[in-house]
Amino acid sequence: MKKGSMIAEAIHALKKPFIIMKLTLVLIVFCTFQTSAGANAQTVTYSAENREIAKVLSSIEKKGDFRFVYNSRLKDLKQKVSVSFTKTDITDALKQLFNGTSLTYIILDNNLIAIRSANADEADIKVEGRVTNESGEPVIGASISVKGSSTGTFTDATGSFSLTVPENAVLVISAVGYTSTEVSVNGRSSIDVRLAQSQNKMDEVVVIGYGSASRRDLTGSVAKVRGDELAIQPNANAVSSLQSKVAGVNIVNTAIPGAAPDVRIRGTVSIGTIRPVYIIDGIFADNMDFINPNEIESIEILKDPSSLAVFGIKGAAGAILVTTKKAKAGQVLINFNTTYGSKKLVDKIAMANGQQFRDLLTFEANNRVQDDPAAISLKDFIDNGGLTAYNGNTDWVDAVTRTAKFATTNLSVDASTEKNRFHFGLGYTYDEGLVKHVRYDRLNINLNDEFKLSKRLKIGFGVVGSRERLPYNSGALEAARRALPIIPDGTSPFFTKNPYGIDSNTYNLYAQTPIIQNSESNPMATLEIFHDKKIDSRDRLLGNVFVDLNITKDLSFRSTWYGNMSWRNNRVQDDPAAISLKDFIDNG
Repeated sequence: MKKGSMIAEAIHALKKPFIIMKLTLVLIVFCTFQTSAGANAQTVTYSAENREIAKVLSSIEKKGDFRFVYNSRLKDLKQKVSVSFTKTDITDALKQLFNGTSLTYIILDNNLIAIRSANADEADIKVEGRVTNESGEPVIGASISVKGSSTGTFTDATGSFSLTVPENAVLVISAVGYTSTEVSVNGRSSIDVRLAQSQNKMDEVVVIGYGSASRRDLTGSVAKVRGDELAIQPNANAVSSLQSKVAGVNIVNTAIPGAAPDVRIRGTVSIGTIRPVYIIDGIFADNMDFINPNEIESIEILKDPSSLAVFGIKGAAGAILVTTKKAKAGQVLINFNTTYGSKKLVDKIAMANGQQFRDLLTFEANNRVQDDPAAISLKDFIDNGGLTAYNGNTDWVDAVTRTAKFATTNLSVDASTEKNRFHFGLGYTYDEGLVKHVRYDRLNINLNDEFKLSKRLKIGFGVVGSRERLPYNSGALEAARRALPIIPDGTSPFFTKNPYGIDSNTYNLYAQTPIIQNSESNPMATLEIFHDKKIDSRDRLLGNVFVDLNITKDLSFRSTWYGNMSWRNNRVQDDPAAISLKDFIDNG
C-alpha cells in the first residue's frame, strides 16, 4: 500500500506541470485572439468633404489609438475624397477611404497600420547620372526634377546628380541656354543626359550697347532676362529679381525695403565701390531702383571685357542694359494687375530670456575674477543683491518687428496704329519693412510714343519717372539685438515723456550700472519717438527725344537728346523736448 501510494503521488505531481502548461497555452491563445482583434474591433466616427486622403488619415489618427505609416510620395494620398463614418470598423473605413485608388493596408502589431500602393511600379529607387552638353562637357547647375512633383536636385561641378524617385518617374532636365528634355526612368538606376543648345536662344536679339545682334553672332558673354520673369517676383527693386537668374551675377539684398542691392558681375573687380553701369533705354543712369519691374521689356547683362570696350572705364564692372516696354504694332491693350502679400522674420536669433541672462551674467562675473582678481565690480554688484532690482523678460527683437505687408498695383495702356505706337504705364508699390514704422512707397510712370513720318523716318519720345518715399532707417533691429532682456525697476516707460523733465531726451535703460552695456537705449522708445520726425523723398525723371533715319537696309542713323534729373527732399525735425527749459527762457 505504501508503494502504490507513492506511485499515485508521483503521477499527481507530474500532472500539475501539464495542467499549468494547458492553462498557459489557453491564456496565450486567448490573448492572441484579443490582440489580433484589437485593431479590427476599433471603430471610427468621422466625416470630411473634398479632403486629401493623407489629411483624412491624420485626422483619424487623432481620434483613435491606431497609427498609420506610409510613404508621403504615394500619389493617391493627395487624391481628394468625401467620406462619412459613424462607429464604422476601422477596416471597413479604410476600404471605403481607399476605394478607387491603388492604396492598400496591412494591420501590424500595437495598432500600427502600414499603408502602401498595390502597384509595384511606385517603389522608389536611387537614380544617378551625368548631364553634359553636345561637346561632352559637364553642365553645371542643371535642374533635375520629377515631372508633376516638387522633388528635384541640381548637378554639381562635374555635371553629376543623384536623386531618389519612383521607378516609373519622368525626369525633366533643364539648364540656362539649353533645350529642356524629359527622360523616363523605367526602373534604371543610371541615366546620362546630353543637352542640346537652345536654337531659340541663339536666334534671340540682344541689345549690346552699340546696337543689337543675334545671340549666335556674339563672341562676348551676354545674358538676357525677359521682363515677365522679373514681374512675377514680389520685389520692389527689379535688380533683386535677377538673383539666381543669371550665371556669374551675384545679388546681395539688404533688409531695407526699396534699398539698392549690391551687384557683383563675375566677382569683385575692385576693393573700392565700383559697380556695374546702368543704361536705361540708351541713357546712362547711376541705378535702376526707380524703374517699375512691370514696365521692363528685357534686361541684358554684359559680363566680359566687351562692356569695357563699349562703355569705357564705366563698364569695368560690367553693364546692365534696361529696355522699358513699348506698344506692340497694331494692337490696343489695357492691362491691370494688383498683388498683395505679407512677410515675416524667419530663423530669428534665439535671445536669452531674463533668467538665462542673469545666469550668464553670474557666470561672466566669476570668469572675470578668475582672469583678473581686480575685476570684482560686477561680482560685487551681483553678490550684494544688485540683480534683485533688475526684472522683466523682454524680447526686444519681437518688440520692434512685425509681420510686414507689401502690395503692387499696375495699369498700362497700349494703343498703336500703322504710323503711331503709344504706351502709358502707371504703377504703385507699397512695401513695409520687418521693423515697425519702416515703409517704402513708390509711384511710377512710363510714357512713350513713336511716330512714323515716312517709310524711312521716325521720331519719338520717352519718359520714365518715379516719386519715392524712402524708408526710415532707425537701426532699431541692431539695437534690439544688443539690448538686455532685464531692466531696472522704476524705469519710466517711453510714453510717459515729460516735455519739461529730465526724461525728455533720455531713454537710457542701463545708466549708472556696471552691466556690460551701460549705455544701451530703449530700442522701442527710439523707434516710436523718431520715426515720424524725418522726411526723405526722392523724385526721378529720365526723358529722351529721338530721330531715327533708316538710310539703307543695313545702315541707319539715330540721334537722341536726353535728360536725367533727380530731386531729393531730406528733412529732420528737431525734438523740442531736447531743449531745456532754462535754454528756452534764456533764448527768449
